[in-house]
Amino acid sequence: MFSSFVGFDLPPLLLAAAVLFVTLLLRSWGQAPANLPPFPGRSVPVLGHLLLLGAEARERLLEIRKKTGNIFSMYFGGTLVIVLSGFEVLKEAMVKQGDVFVDRPAEGLTGILRVKTGIIGTSGSTWKENRGATFQILRSFGLGKDVMSQRIVEEIKFYMGYLEGLAGKAANVQDITTCAASNVTCRIVLGKRFNYDDSDFVTLLRYLHEYMTLVGGGNFHTWFPQVRYLPGDFFRTKRLLQLSAEITKRMKNFIEHMREQEKNGLAASNLISSYIEKMEEKQRSGEQTELTMHHLERVVFDLFVGGSETTATTLLWFYLYMIHFPDIQEKVYEEIVREIGTTRSPTGQDKLGLSYVKAVLLETQRLASISPFGIPHRCNRETTIAGYTIPKDVEILLHLDSVMLDDQIWDNAKMFRPERFLKDGKLSCPEFFVAFGLGKRSCPGEALAKIELFLFAVSVVQKFKIVPADPDNIPPRDYERGATCCPLPFSIRFVARSAA
Repeated sequence: MFSSFVGFDLPPLLLAAAVLFVTLLLRSWGQAPANLPPFPGRSVPVLGHLLLLGAEARERLLEIRKKTGNIFSMYFGGTLVIVLSGFEVLKEAMVKQGDVFVDRPAEGLTGILRVKTGIIGTSGSTWKENRGATFQILRSFGLGKDVMSQRIVEEIKFYMGYLEGLAGKAANVQDITTCAASNVTCRIVLGKRFNYDDSDFVTLLRYLHEYMTLVGGGNFHTWFPQVRYLPGDFFRTKRLLQLSAEITKRMKNFIEHMREQEKNGLAASNLISSYIEKMEEKQRSGEQTELTMHHLERVVFDLFVGGSETTATTLLWFYLYMIHFPDIQEKVYEEIVREIGTTRSPTGQDKLGLSYVKAVLLETQRLASISPFGIPHRCNRETTIAGYTIPKDVEILLHLDSVMLDDQIWDNAKMFRPERFLKDGKLSCPEFFVAFGLGKRSCPGEALAKIELFLFAVSVVQKFKIVPADPDNIPPRDYERGATCCPLPFSIRFVARSAA
C-alpha cells in the first residue's frame, strides 16, 4: 500500500527500513527538559548515544562516569535515560527517595516484550500485592529457616553424585549446575524436582539462558522494538519473542498440571497451589485483588529466572575464580576442614564459623557483578537528585558497576581479594556491597541465593579440588553479554580430595 502511495515499488526490506527510520527520527525530535544531568556528548539522530557506547557498553559507562560524574543523561534511540552512578547517588534515589523510583518503565522491562505482569515487571498495587503474597508463601515454606537449608542440601546430594560420576574428567558443568540451582526453586514452586537427564527440563533451562542473553539492555531491540517488523532476524528479535512465548507456555503447563494433580489428590505442597488458594479466598470474599492466573504465570517465570540463572551463574564464577586462584581455594578448604571436617555435610548454621568462605563468596559476587545495570526503573514524579531535575516518567538505569568496581571504595577493585570483607578475622560486609541492588526493589531472592551459594560452594570444595582442564590453558575471566553476565563456556575438573 505504501509503495503504491508514493508511486513506485520498493523492495520489502528497504520499505521496512525506511518506515523504521522515519518512526525513530520522529521519536528523537523534541526539546530536552531543562536542568537535566549532563550528556556525555552529542547524540546522533535516531540512534542517540548508542554509537558512543558501542559493543562494550559496560566498560564505556565506567569511562563516561569519570568524565561526567555520578549522574548523567543519555538518549538510547529516542528514549531519554538517566544513569545513576556511585553509592551516594544510588542510595539517595533508591533508599531515601525509594517511593519515587520504585516503579518500572511505562513500556515494560524492554520495549519489545512489554512485560507488565508478575513481580519483576510490575509497579504500584500489582507489584505490592504479588510480591507480598509470594514472600508470605516463601516464608511459610521455610525461607530463612533451617528447613530451607535442608531442601537445598537434599538437592546438593544429587549434584555431588553427578560430580563424583565425572571421575575427575574435564567437563563443562553449566547445564548441570543450572539444573541443580533450578531444582531448589522447583521444589518450592512445583513441589518436585527434575532429573538432570530430563530433556524437557534441560531444554527449558537452555531457553531461559538464551532468553536472558537476548533480553539484556545492550540489545538493539530494547530501544528499537520496531525491528521486529524487519524481514529476517538480524537482531534476533523474533527469536526473543519466540523464546518468551515458549517459556510462558511451559509455565502455563506447570500450573495446569499442578491443578490437575490437586483434583486427583496427588499434589505436594507448593507455591502455585498456595498462590491460587490465596487468590480464590479473596475472590470468594469479594475483596478486590491483583492476584490472578495471568500474574501467577509470570510469578513462576520470574522465580525460575531468579532461582536458576543468577544463582548458577554466580556459582560458575566461583569455580572460575577458584582455578585462577588455587591458593585461595586451599584456604577455603582449610577453613572447612577446621570448622566442620570432611565427613559431615554443611548446614545453614555453619555460616557462623566459615567467615573466610563467606568472604570469598562476597568477593565473587562483587567482582563478577553479574547484573551490572540491575533492572530499569522509572521516576514516577518529578524530583531532584544531586541538584539535577529528574523528569516524571523518565527511565532510570542503576549503574551498579560504578559501586562494585570502584577503586575509591574497594582499593584495587579489579583484584580478587576476599580479605577486604574480613575485619579481625570476622566477616564485615559494608553497605556499599550492592550485588542484590538496594532499596524497595532489591532482589527478592537474596536470602535464598545466599544460603544456596554457601551450601553448594562448601559442599563442592569439601569433597573436590577444582582444577583447570588444561593447566597450561586456564579459561579467561570473560563473560557473555546479556541481562546477566555469565562466564564464557569453560571446562574444569573436579578431583576427589582423597585422590588429589
